[in-house]
Amino acid sequence: MSLIYQSLKDHVYEYISNEIKNKKLNPNEKINEQAICNELNVSRTPVREALIQLSADGLLDITPRRGFRVKALSLKDAQDLYAVIATLEIMAASIAMDKLTNEDLDKMEELLQDMDYAINHYRFRDYYKLQIDFHNIYIFKTENDPLIDTIFRLKKRFIRQSYTDEKSDSVRDILLNTNQEHRLILEFFQKKNISKLKKCLKHHWNLNYAELDSLDEL
Repeated sequence: MSLIYQSLKDHVYEYISNEIKNKKLNPNEKINEQAICNELNVSRTPVREALIQLSADGLLDITPRRGFRVKALSLKDAQDLYAVIATLEIMAASIAMDKLTNEDLDKMEELLQDMDYAINHYRFRDYYKLQIDFHNIYIFKTENDPLIDTIFRLKKRFIRQSYTDEKSDSVRDILLNTNQEHRLILEFFQKKNISKLKKCLKHHWNLNYAELDSLDEL
C-alpha cells in the first residue's frame, strides 16, 4: 500500500470521525459515500477503506447492500463498555505499578492541577483532553501493545462524548468529583497499594458511567 493511498485513507477516516464527534453525523444516519468523495476530492477506494476501518473500530454499522450507518450507542452499551474498560485499566495499572518513575508521577500530579484549573474555569474541553493524558501515562507504561490497542479501540466508541465550554455549575461539580477520583488513583500509585488502586479504578469507571448518564452526552 502506497504512502499516498494510506494518507488519503487516514484523511477520510479523520474527517468522518470528526463529523461524528461534532455531531454533524447522528446515530443511525446513513453515510453518503459519494458526498464524502466530492467533499474531499478523493476516489471511492480510500473512502470505502476508511469506512471499513471505522466499522471495525465500532463507530459504524455495515449492512450488506445497504451501506454504512453511524453506530448508535445506548446507555446500556456504554455501561457494558465501561465495565470492560475498567477491567483492562486495572490490568494496565497492575502492570505499570512498578514501572512508573518519579517523573511519571510528577507529570500525573501536574495534570491533576491542570484539570482542576480547567474545570474551575469552565474549560471542559481542555479537561477532557487532560484526563486522557493522565490515564495514558500508566497505560503506555505497560508497553503491552495488544492491551493498549484494545483499550484505545474501546474508548473510541465514546467519540461522541464531548463537553462544551458553556458555564455550567452542575457540569463543573460533576467533573470536580471525577477529578477527586484521579487524585486517589495517583495516591495509590504513589503508595504502591495495588488492592486499593484496583478498587478505585473500578469505582472510577462506574463514576464515569454515572457522569455520562447525567450529562446525556451520547
